[in-house]
Amino acid sequence: MIPPEPSERTIFKTRGPLDPVNDSAIYVPRPELDQLLRAAQLTRVDAYLALLSSRQTGKTTLLYQLRHRLRPRGYGVALIDLAVVLDQPEDQLYRFVASGIRSELEPNLRAADKRDVSALPTNPLEFRRFAMDMARQVRAPRIVVLIDEVEAVPESLADAFFGTIRNIFSSRRKEDEVAFEKYLFVLCGAKELHRLSSGPNSPLNIAERIYLQDLTTPGVQMLAANFTRAGILAPPETAQWIFDQTGGHPYLTQKLCAIVEQWRPQHITPDLVQRAADEILRGDDHLEKTILQVETEPLLRDQLRTILAGPPVPFSRLNPAVARLELAGAIRDDQQCVVRNAIYHKAFQAHLNPPAPQPKRRILPWGRILIALLAVVVFAINAPFLINYANDIVLSPRSVNEPAQIPTLGAHAIFRYAPILRANDPEWSSLTVETDQVTIPLSVTFSPESPDIERAGDAQRRFDQAGHQEQFKFRLNQNVVPYNPFQPAVPHQRIHLIFVSAGADRPSYTHTADFRVDYYSIAVTSLVMTIGSIIAFFASLWANVQRLRDAATVIGRLGGTEKE
Repeated sequence: MIPPEPSERTIFKTRGPLDPVNDSAIYVPRPELDQLLRAAQLTRVDAYLALLSSRQTGKTTLLYQLRHRLRPRGYGVALIDLAVVLDQPEDQLYRFVASGIRSELEPNLRAADKRDVSALPTNPLEFRRFAMDMARQVRAPRIVVLIDEVEAVPESLADAFFGTIRNIFSSRRKEDEVAFEKYLFVLCGAKELHRLSSGPNSPLNIAERIYLQDLTTPGVQMLAANFTRAGILAPPETAQWIFDQTGGHPYLTQKLCAIVEQWRPQHITPDLVQRAADEILRGDDHLEKTILQVETEPLLRDQLRTILAGPPVPFSRLNPAVARLELAGAIRDDQQCVVRNAIYHKAFQAHLNPPAPQPKRRILPWGRILIALLAVVVFAINAPFLINYANDIVLSPRSVNEPAQIPTLGAHAIFRYAPILRANDPEWSSLTVETDQVTIPLSVTFSPESPDIERAGDAQRRFDQAGHQEQFKFRLNQNVVPYNPFQPAVPHQRIHLIFVSAGADRPSYTHTADFRVDYYSIAVTSLVMTIGSIIAFFASLWANVQRLRDAATVIGRLGGTEKE
């Protein structure tokens, strides 16, 4: 059977919230609405409310319904959609929220107060003052502020913004701030609202959490009854066929019904419902975003793979991965964690493709003992070298200032240098000689013990006055010696500085600068980077092993086709 071409207009709605009046025929009552209504009409507010659910599950529709039910009963209701303040600065956030509250509550203001409640706030303190002004001047017994899309509040502003809402709740018992008793805030969001659950200013500390559930089979039956309006015969079993695919997910249920309606069949069959579900699986932005949300968080991805592959995982919101998967919409509570519906299960299975559980290979006790002994031996052999290397290279001073009194020449000098040489370092090391006392002209000759030390510039410098200084530049050109843990001593290089008088008898004085040679830092760094790169390569290879298998299968099929 080939479905007919879709028509342009459908009874069912898959974009945006449902209007309480115009979309009443396709609205399915939710038990959570009764819970919200009861809380809003209590004489005393003991807690704010937090409505938690994943994307496109009817949260905003529920807020519209709540506002629609409360306003005729004399309650002041303000619905604020924070989606437009995404990445906005602090002053814009508070102005927008206050403007929305004032605009929606204007009918409840006393006539004398409509001229001006207060200027729009730009920070938490001004917003708190604005809320107090509104509470004192609004005639309604309750002010219900519905805040949708709380995840749009920038993380840098979230603590202050939601902390202010929490403070309004905490301050309502003060004698001069009793007007705050009027407020009931309802926060609406998904996993980003769950992120606010920690910290002393969390709004969830003073909020009752309401988890929005999917539609029941009778709820889907109410929705499926609309097929008759499109002239499509829907047998009594239609609701169950749809529920078996969507699990009552509000968006997927509306989407599947809309696809069937667009095809305009004479009557609905199980095969037709299955074809509509397959159409959703072929490409739907809701599924794409849900998969992307899971894929970008390794903790969620790994937990979902475990749930798909088994064994059963107990459902507990105390498990961070389980709680976030629920609010991402991927799983539901059925005592154990189960994928939310059949469409999700097929989509996750195709994307994540969890491997079949493999029996764990046990390491025998003697194997563990052998590995431990080997580790101890390796450490014991290398310990003397590591201790010497740490003391002489890693923890040693990085500069030396050595004074020297030279009585035979009537001079006093200071030698400054870094006492560690690195082999084959392209940068030049320096040794500075400064004379702060000179009675007769002197010459200083730079004379290294090893021919491996390369000098830059002249080897001999002249000093004829106090306060004169000269700098010798040099570097060590020598290959890294093979590592030998049985020779733990750090090698040294020495440079002699020979002072000679310009007088006739030419007395001399030799000062020796001692340098410790660092042969291994560059080699160790290179080795660590190499090992890290190898581990990363194999980790990436392991993570994509299924894709490599799929690619090999495709290549094999192409090869087989060519041979045929």
